[in-house]
Amino acid sequence: MRILNRYLLREFLLPLLYCLDAFVLLWLVMDLFGRLDDFIEIHARFPQVFRFYLVIFPETVVQIMPMSLLLGLLFCLANLGKHNEILAMRAGGISLGRIAAPLFAIGVAATVLVLVVNEVFVPGAREKANTLMKIYKGRAEPDVVDNLFFTNLQANRDWYIPRFNVRTGELQSPEVHERNPDGSVLRDIYAAHAVWTDNHWVFYNVDVYEQSAGNTPPPVQRFQQMTFPQITEPPRRLVTENKRPVEMTSRELRRTIRALERAGHSRQTPELRATLHQRYAFPVTCLIVMWIGFPLGMQNRRSGALMSVGTALVLVVTYYIASQFSFKLALGQHLPAALAAWLTNLAFLIVGGVLMWRAR
Repeated sequence: MRILNRYLLREFLLPLLYCLDAFVLLWLVMDLFGRLDDFIEIHARFPQVFRFYLVIFPETVVQIMPMSLLLGLLFCLANLGKHNEILAMRAGGISLGRIAAPLFAIGVAATVLVLVVNEVFVPGAREKANTLMKIYKGRAEPDVVDNLFFTNLQANRDWYIPRFNVRTGELQSPEVHERNPDGSVLRDIYAAHAVWTDNHWVFYNVDVYEQSAGNTPPPVQRFQQMTFPQITEPPRRLVTENKRPVEMTSRELRRTIRALERAGHSRQTPELRATLHQRYAFPVTCLIVMWIGFPLGMQNRRSGALMSVGTALVLVVTYYIASQFSFKLALGQHLPAALAAWLTNLAFLIVGGVLMWRAR
């Protein structure tokens, strides 16, 4: 049986690699033509272009992997059916599940790969690429975030940081605005710069406006150097919670959701929850397309291979549309986030089960 496994894997992996290469090349050409003016403007050299696409490449792999698996599987089964090899396997007493096992093993491996890449490399990839392009154009610096806004809902505190060096933890011209629970202004802090040292912020050349005194204009206190024990947000939190949900890892999403819930702002969590569950549900698409594609491929005949490919592509496009639709329903709180993320997978799992039953 090991010989059968090796043979089926070889027959599947070759068309899978061809499909991956074709989709990557198509994406690269289309994206390169769209960015050609930018690369010409900065007189980009090959290492710069290569580094740019290296940043956004993982996101592309995640998106094209399910379609590549589907087409690779269909071409594999069509080729086996063309030479009556599947018929010979079935006549030799090999069950449909035994034939599918090594092929589905690739689907499982692809699911794990997409899950890891989607968690480790994809969050923030597009933003990193845009920042890299700004660096090439001389409009940004490495490890520097410009115009950062951050709100600590639990502490009723707002930050505005014109320039933040995430590597050194230094803030340029930071502003901290504190509010009372009813939303009224409590205190405004303006500094020339601030540095994260020994787990607290040290502000330099500080102006503090105490709004609670009720005077107009509010009295100002000036300090050469000042620390505020209640201001405890570390640099990592300032950067993390300023990200969009798609730029956060699963751990960051869960932490932000907990912080918002503790602060009594559960209404701001639907997008975070939907993104979190989608982060886990999307990689399963790799298995779903295998589950649907295998029975369609088993029905291939010399005159019907294109029909199976066309049907599978229609189902996959429908899957993507349904996933986006359910995601929007979760954003509007019309469906629970977990149900919205997994509903399409469940529906197409049933569709694949019906196709598999008919293929038997």
